[in-house]
Amino acid sequence: MARWPRLWEKKRGKRRTGSKLIGSVGEAMFFASLLFLGSIGLVAVVASIAFESVVATYLFPEATYVSGKCVVMETNLGEKQLDGGEVRYQPMILVHVHTKKDDYYGWTYRRNPTWYSDRETAEQIVAGFRPGWEYPCWYASYDPSTVILRRSTSFALWIVLLVFASFATIGAIGMFYTLLLFGASAERRSALAKSAQKIELIGDLLPPSAYPNIPSGDNLTNSPGVRLAYRLPIEVSPAWWLFATLLFSLIWSGMTAVFALAAIADLERREPNWFLILLTIAAIAVGVWSIYHFLRQIALHTRVGPTYIEISNHPLLPGRDYKLHLSQAGRMHIKKMRVTLVCEEEATFLHGTDVRTETAKVYDAEVANFRGLVVRPGAPFEEQLHFQIPPAAMHSFKSSHNAVHWKLLVDLDAKGAGRQVRSFPIIVYPPV
Repeated sequence: MARWPRLWEKKRGKRRTGSKLIGSVGEAMFFASLLFLGSIGLVAVVASIAFESVVATYLFPEATYVSGKCVVMETNLGEKQLDGGEVRYQPMILVHVHTKKDDYYGWTYRRNPTWYSDRETAEQIVAGFRPGWEYPCWYASYDPSTVILRRSTSFALWIVLLVFASFATIGAIGMFYTLLLFGASAERRSALAKSAQKIELIGDLLPPSAYPNIPSGDNLTNSPGVRLAYRLPIEVSPAWWLFATLLFSLIWSGMTAVFALAAIADLERREPNWFLILLTIAAIAVGVWSIYHFLRQIALHTRVGPTYIEISNHPLLPGRDYKLHLSQAGRMHIKKMRVTLVCEEEATFLHGTDVRTETAKVYDAEVANFRGLVVRPGAPFEEQLHFQIPPAAMHSFKSSHNAVHWKLLVDLDAKGAGRQVRSFPIIVYPPV
């Protein structure tokens, strides 16, 4: 009978039980939730203030006020006596506010009545306003009777913004870190550090100054391998594609939140903008699809797992044999996985007023072909391979209009994950 995977991990001696995959997925989803919540919260707060929504006017009323001008008509000093006999004083300013819709006259100073125990302090405030003079003021655009002459610092608003910004920052850093280290166990990272001290990193490297049109291979040899000399970098990492998908989802969701708040503000004023409402509905549909696509990409990424290729030497020379170590992690049934050595020529030219780039594959040799593989969590598929650069091969080349690229391609077709092609660039030097 099949049993449910463990949601946690235990260690018994040197043996571990549990599902690291579920832990990694849960960690990624947790940070993604923080990033999504923080980003949407920031957009929602800013947009609700900009559109003076009901929530914003209730929680942060003064933040939604617009600035204007008012004329002081009269000043006064209010007094009240407390039960203990003490007297409190309140500055009172009669102002005239002129708006496009109406004129308003009323006594004001701050939004919340402020009473002072010191009469001199209250008199100094009143003396700062002269009748007949114009002063800056703030009021709600829909109700000039809310006019005030002094704004208070909204600590609650800054706390809310700080909380959402913290969520977004922690989520972004955690999400990137989790995706970057997904599939790399603690043992593998430890082996990486130890092997870096043992492997001789001097190969067939030739002076780069002798070949100015050959691309630099520094970025291809700065990561030591576990089994062989170097671990090749992937040309387009799935983690970056996941990040781009998440970024689009967040930006689109934020834009949708702005549309929704604007539409709600129009409905509250009983002035519905039907075009904006239809646009908001369409934006919500696209936002839901983008979130679904992002979650699906996470599921595919965690199912397929990272692909690693290590190489025995770099750069490469025509006519020589080299070793490869292939490692494919994940949790999947691979119907077919093919490793090929490919050379592509690239040409950039003018066609009328357009700049075009065309690429042609001039060499394609199969290095290995696997079928019917089962990859389980914690037990990646690993294989030692050999290949040769053709003796008459054109070396790597790059200029302003032409280029020759060599790369190793891993083309895998997994059940439930579709086909994925991952590219690992290499540099080929001229024969010596």
